[in-house]
Amino acid sequence: MMSIFISKKGVSPLIATILLIAFAVALGSVVMNWGLNIGAGSPNDKCRNVELKIRNINGGDVCFGGFGANGYINFIIDNTGRADISGLSIWIVGEKGTKLLELDDILIEKGSLFSKKDKEVNYDFITFGNIRQIQFTPKIRADESTELCVKDTIKAEKVGACA
Repeated sequence: MMSIFISKKGVSPLIATILLIAFAVALGSVVMNWGLNIGAGSPNDKCRNVELKIRNINGGDVCFGGFGANGYINFIIDNTGRADISGLSIWIVGEKGTKLLELDDILIEKGSLFSKKDKEVNYDFITFGNIRQIQFTPKIRADESTELCVKDTIKAEKVGACA
């Protein structure tokens, strides 16, 4: 009975380990590639044509002015996507807290600019502190509701004083 096992040759443990690792890497890359393409370009994604950019103002993405409770921010948003934007959600992160502003009564047509100037967007420096970051999240009108396009949020980290 022992003579049966002695005459047979097999794969060495080193080569078997290398083959198992190669198989695991190949299988992992196939699964990762498949997973990345699951939601890309889905016809049900209402936000697939939305894209925003922030225009530079005085060397920064956004500028602020005023003092204390009479502060304000100015910004210019460029709609570079292929869909009209029907609103913006603005999240301002300050040193003391955050403020959420909803601009629902606006329309930024595709290929056009949207500018907020002249103290239209209020910000209270006393309550929220100095501005650290501002995030702009676009909204689109889909059917009879408004969709918030969270994956298309843009951040403004360069916040400077308005001239």
